[in-house]
Amino acid sequence: MFLKLFSHTLTQKMMKLKLILNILKFVFLLYLLVALLSPIFTYAQVPISKNYINSITKKGDYLSGILLFEKSLELYKKANKLSIQIHDRDGMIRTDFKIASTLNSLGDYKGCFNHLDMIESKYENDLSKNPEYQYLLIEITGLNYLKYDFKRQAALEFKKLPELIDKAFSNSDIKKEKLIRAYIGIASCYEFVDNDLAYYYMRKAASVIKSRNLYNTLNIPKNFQRNVLSVYRNLADYKQYFSKDLDSAYYYNDKVLALGQHINSPYMFIFNRQRAQILYSDKKYNLSLEYCEKALKQIKEKAVKEDLIDVYKLMAENYRAMGNLNEASYYSEKYIPLKDSLVGTRTEGIIVSSDYLNSKQRENISKQKKVREKYFLVGVIVIILVSLVSILMIARYRKRQKELHFRLQLKKQKLLEKDLEKVQLEKKINDSFDEILQLAKTNSSSFFARFQEIYPFFTPQLLNVESKLQSSELTFCAYIFLNFSTKEIATYTFTSVKTVQNRKNHIRKKLLIPSDKDIYVWMKETVTS
Repeated sequence: MFLKLFSHTLTQKMMKLKLILNILKFVFLLYLLVALLSPIFTYAQVPISKNYINSITKKGDYLSGILLFEKSLELYKKANKLSIQIHDRDGMIRTDFKIASTLNSLGDYKGCFNHLDMIESKYENDLSKNPEYQYLLIEITGLNYLKYDFKRQAALEFKKLPELIDKAFSNSDIKKEKLIRAYIGIASCYEFVDNDLAYYYMRKAASVIKSRNLYNTLNIPKNFQRNVLSVYRNLADYKQYFSKDLDSAYYYNDKVLALGQHINSPYMFIFNRQRAQILYSDKKYNLSLEYCEKALKQIKEKAVKEDLIDVYKLMAENYRAMGNLNEASYYSEKYIPLKDSLVGTRTEGIIVSSDYLNSKQRENISKQKKVREKYFLVGVIVIILVSLVSILMIARYRKRQKELHFRLQLKKQKLLEKDLEKVQLEKKINDSFDEILQLAKTNSSSFFARFQEIYPFFTPQLLNVESKLQSSELTFCAYIFLNFSTKEIATYTFTSVKTVQNRKNHIRKKLLIPSDKDIYVWMKETVTS
C-alpha cells in the first residue's frame, strides 16, 4: 500500500515536472520567435529613408541650438550610420561634418581634428568636386584652430571662405548669412592682435546685416539671429576694451540683450556676462555683480570651463574693487583651479594643433613634389613629341607647298565659277520670287503650282508635320511663308480679315504651333530646317 502511494506521488511529480519543462520550452521558442521577427516589425514600423534620417538630423540641430551637444552628437552619429546603411553619400558626408562641428562645440578639439582628417581621406573625391563640402571643412578647421588660439592659421582658413561662398551657395540669404559668419571669424582672429583690423572686419559683417535691413529690428529670420547677435556682441567688446567708448558699448549690448531675450537665446549667460563686464569698467560694481549672478544662474550645465572662469574672475574683481576681500578670495579660489586645468587642455591643444598643422604642411609639400615631378615628366614627353612632330612637318613642308599652290589656283577657279553661278541663281530666284508675289497678289490659280516649283521642299516639310493638310490649307500656308500680313491675304484672296484670322488659328491648331510662337517665324523655321 505504501509503495503504491509512493509510486502514485512520484508519478504526479514527474508529470508536473514534465509540464513545467514543456512550458519553459514553449516560452523559450516564443522568445526566440519574437527575437527573430522584431527587426522585421521594427523596420516595418520605421522604414529607413532620407526623410527619416533628415528628421533625426533636424532633431540634432535643435538640441545643438539649445547647447545640448552630447545628445545632438548621439543623434548625428545615428543619422550617419543610417546614411551608410542606405548608401546615401551626401547624408554620410553632411552628418560627418556635423559630428566634427559638435566635437568642436564640446571642447574635444583633438577629436574634431581627427574626424576632419577622416573626412578628408574618406571623401577626397567628393570634397574636390563640391564647394559646399570645401566650405564646411575650412570653416570647422578654422574654428578648431581659433579655439586653440592658433589665430594666424585660423585667419588663413577663414579668409578662404568669402570667395568660396559664391561657388558653394546659390540662395542670396544663405550667402549673406555665411558671409557674416566668415567676417566674424576673421575679426575674432585679430582680437587683441590687431584691434583696428578686427573692427574693420566686424564693420564689414555689420554692413551685410544693414544690406539685409536687419539692423534696427527684432524680427530677424532664424538663420540670421545668431550671427547678428555675434556682430553686436563683438562691437560692444571693441567699444569697451579698445576704443574705451562705454556709451557705444552699452548701446550694442542693449541690442544683444533685447534680441537675445526676444528669441530666447541659449547664450543669454554670455550677453549678461558682457553687461557685467561693461558695468565693471563703468565702476558700477553692485550692478555688475547682479548680472554676474544672472549669468551663473543661466550657465547651469550648458557652459564649458571658459565661461565659468570668466564669471568667477569678474566677480572676484568686483568684490576686490569694493574692498570685500573675503568674497574676492572666495571667487578667486573658484576660478584658479579651473584656469589651471584649462592651461593643461590648451597645452595639449597646442601640441595637437601643431601636429595637425605639420601633417598638413607635410602633405602639401608631398603633393607639390608629386605635382612638380608630374609636370617635369609631362614637359619631357611634350618636348619629345614636339620635336618629332617638327621633324615630320619640316619633311613634308616643301611637298605640301607645291600641292598647296596647285590647290589654291584650283580653288580660285572654282570660287569664280561658284560666284558666277550664285549671281545667276540669285537673279533667277529674284525673278521667280517677283513672279510668285505677283501671282499671289492676283489670286492666280497657278500661284501654288508655281510656288512649289520654286520651293519644292515646302509641301513635304509641312506634310511631315500634318499629313492631312488640304490643298487650300497648303496654299494659305504659302501666303504666310511669303510674309503676307493678315490684311494683305484678305485683300488678295477677296476674303475678310476675320476669316483670314480664323484660318490662321485653324492652321495653328492643326500644326500644333505653340501659342507663344509667332506663326511666321515657325513657318520659316519648320520649312527651311
